[in-house]
Amino acid sequence: MTDKINISLPISLLETRDKIDAIDSEIHQLLMRRADLVQNVQKAKEAEGPIVNAMHADREIEMFRRFSANHSGCLPLASLQRMFREMIATFSHLQCPFKVFVLKGEALHRDTARYFYGTVIEIVECENVASLLSQVQAPTSDIVLLPASAQALDEFAKITQQGCQIFARLPFWDDGAAYGLELPDMFVIGHAPLKTVGNDYTVFKANKGADIVLPLLENAGYELMSYYEHAGNIYCVIKAFAIVEGDSWRSLKNSLAQKDIVVDFLGIYGKV
Repeated sequence: MTDKINISLPISLLETRDKIDAIDSEIHQLLMRRADLVQNVQKAKEAEGPIVNAMHADREIEMFRRFSANHSGCLPLASLQRMFREMIATFSHLQCPFKVFVLKGEALHRDTARYFYGTVIEIVECENVASLLSQVQAPTSDIVLLPASAQALDEFAKITQQGCQIFARLPFWDDGAAYGLELPDMFVIGHAPLKTVGNDYTVFKANKGADIVLPLLENAGYELMSYYEHAGNIYCVIKAFAIVEGDSWRSLKNSLAQKDIVVDFLGIYGKV
């Protein structure tokens, strides 16, 4: 009978695994501490009134910028961002529970919702754009993922007086291919606050066609990023933080008023 040979793993490998376990435990402890801090934030906000929305797209974008600037090593940046997206969504949900509404039958829309808002968030499918947008007309913590199309923006423009607005655009970064992603271009609509991130884009509707509106924008010095036309209206995206009641928005309206163009504010989003 052959004696069994006791082959031990190299001590360096065992030590490395111990260090990994220690790091995992440290991460766990830090996450629990973060959860406690989130509860403190929640209590402070509740003292000021009901929490309508815990979304802060500006803080998320600034965080991703820090990651991009400081990241090194073999861990893929996309993986790091995905981990933090899950964490942010979970902690936002702890502060103020919310659901994400998407169009029914669009698998990539669900994939986008899962990628950016995590696995613990409820995703609800709606039959059409009108039904989708009806979910955020009243003040709510829920959000809608709206396809970036002329028809969808036309539907959205009908309810902007309800207080909901575009506050983010997915993906947060322009070059999704660099992250191994093939996700659809989508606007995020809800009642979240709008804050500048230094790389901002304003979305608005004008009641004239491209042949009239675009030359005026160019003459006024605006950088047009994209536009959509539908039913005699144009939906423009310009590189600016032109928030309603701000000087930039008044300047935009004045630039187009010479042709009796009426503009409606649809929202602002930032990019990494």
